[in-house]
Amino acid sequence: MIGLSLKWPCLLFLVLSFFLCTDAGTASERTLRCRGRLVSIGDTQSEVTEKCGEPDELSQWKEGRNTTVARIFDYETERYQAPEKITTPIQMERWTYDFGPTRFVRHLYFENGKLIRMETDEKGGH
Repeated sequence: MIGLSLKWPCLLFLVLSFFLCTDAGTASERTLRCRGRLVSIGDTQSEVTEKCGEPDELSQWKEGRNTTVARIFDYETERYQAPEKITTPIQMERWTYDFGPTRFVRHLYFENGKLIRMETDEKGGH
């Protein structure tokens, strides 16, 4: 009986720890610390450059023109959105920051100059 009563608090602790760690991982994809300043979803390219400097790599491309774009999830508002009609091309950019071998590489995605998504890659190479 005593063994069973000790297992429940341990099990509860493990389950709560799992959910706390999972939530923290999600939050880290919404912010990035650069030079002691936070970059967040919704920041402009100039704000990110001011906080982090120039990216190590930059990719640019255009998406959509006279098409309907389905934005399934808006990371800034954390809500699902309905499709919307886009009449002009969307300027997309992916900025890559390699912070060195002790930190993870981060990819920042911009849509028309506004930060919409962040992704974490493997540890850097500098």
